[in-house]
Amino acid sequence: MKQIPIKNIELLKRLDSFATILYQLPHTFRSLPKPDITFATLKTLMADANFVGYPKTHNYQSYEGDVAFTRSGQYKKRLRTEKYFFLKYMQYGMGEHYQQHEKWYYDTLTVMPPRWGNTGWHNSKNKGRNYIRFIHNAGSGYSISVKEKKQVTVKDQRRGNMGAGNWTCVAGHMGKDGKTWFADHNTGSRPRAVIDVSIPERYSEEWDSAIKFITEY
Repeated sequence: MKQIPIKNIELLKRLDSFATILYQLPHTFRSLPKPDITFATLKTLMADANFVGYPKTHNYQSYEGDVAFTRSGQYKKRLRTEKYFFLKYMQYGMGEHYQQHEKWYYDTLTVMPPRWGNTGWHNSKNKGRNYIRFIHNAGSGYSISVKEKKQVTVKDQRRGNMGAGNWTCVAGHMGKDGKTWFADHNTGSRPRAVIDVSIPERYSEEWDSAIKFITEY
């Protein structure tokens, strides 16, 4: 996992629009389950031959599926529209600036509650992917990746209106062999939005091209 500087102005505008809609949705924030992303837990999961690759625990509102209801039971049209066009933006090379590919998908689309929001340890076992994870947080939080004995931790950036604002971008590879583990935690007093777009691991050239475009003005 590595941190990617977001320099593309058009992308930042789209991300800001997406995050605004995510924060406007009705949320049910709970303090449980509490984060369990200790290294002791990771060691236990690593030893579990039956671990399927997905987080055993998490605490967030999930929106990557097709349905997001308001209290009145109606679809949130703005969310559906924003999800559709942002994914198409990725699939079509952000305006044909890099290789187009229909295999981009939302792995995670969430709003994490303050303090307790988290994604438990997982390794995408048997579903290898390359990911680009956009994180918006006006508070504090972090993402952590572990492969064998190498640990990488990236703290959420908070800059107000400067540069990329309160956006942090991390990118990484999680192989189907399950050797790379990931978790994250919202430690601050503000909600944390996460937009994770991924592509199967064999499409590394498309992933590299997307990262290059993100880092260019």
